[in-house]
Amino acid sequence: MTISDLTRRALIAVGALSLTTPSFAQGAPVTDKPTAFTYTSNGLSVAALKIGSGSPLVIVHGLGGHKEDFVPVMVGLSGQHTVYAFDMIGFGGSARTSPTISIGLQVEALHALVVSEKLPKIRLVGNSLGAWIAASFAAKYPELVERVVLIDAAGLKVTLGGPPPVNFAPDTVAEMQNLLQHVIASPFAQTTEFATQALAGFKASGEAATLGLLFAGFAAGNTGDRLLDDVLPQVKAPALVVWGAEDKLFPAALADIVLAGLPAGTRKILIPGASHFPQIDKPAELTAILADFLKP
Repeated sequence: MTISDLTRRALIAVGALSLTTPSFAQGAPVTDKPTAFTYTSNGLSVAALKIGSGSPLVIVHGLGGHKEDFVPVMVGLSGQHTVYAFDMIGFGGSARTSPTISIGLQVEALHALVVSEKLPKIRLVGNSLGAWIAASFAAKYPELVERVVLIDAAGLKVTLGGPPPVNFAPDTVAEMQNLLQHVIASPFAQTTEFATQALAGFKASGEAATLGLLFAGFAAGNTGDRLLDDVLPQVKAPALVVWGAEDKLFPAALADIVLAGLPAGTRKILIPGASHFPQIDKPAELTAILADFLKP
């Protein structure tokens, strides 16, 4: 499999938002917080969060953030579920020593969480690249997935070509501001101050090296990773497609392609006022949608 310059630069763009944390999220303040812990996947340390009680639910972030971005959503769902989120390998608090970074590597990190926590089955949520990982996990381990939610999913073939709408590898604050207008709808993210912080956060995170490994694996085509289009027909669990109606990175029309690849009866929900990261733009609305679909 190859990855085009558009996709490479798009993922860099999303990765540039690594400073986006719950402190920027809009909505009710967090009144409780998850417990941090680590586990091991293929000899690599994985940083994770856990909160609540009830049926297990695992959330997979995208390249635009880390596990902490979902804390308000995790707290909101913790009355119904034991909610987990983890940093993908190469990101956040997880190991940076893997010689390769791939979708498959993250799928196995998710599987290692299930094994480590002795979870018989899980409900699964993924955003952006995390949705690609969630779908790939559901296809590979159907016996472990009860329900799956794909939010503004990355990985569709149709996104691999064409000219980029913005500079996805911003070098200046102005370029970052233009980028932010494409991926976050909330006014707080459109300020010069936020763009400055986001640009500095990406440069300081050291995650550019992780992105380089990910892109190199895609370009070489030696990781065994498949496009989302090829994975979706193998997802057997009941599914829900959620999309930010204002997503300018992956427009909401792409939700119909994802929907068409999933089992009959799958529904699509658009969230008004949300862009590529509904957990940032509209955490309360996203939490309500997930609570309804994933309820025990």
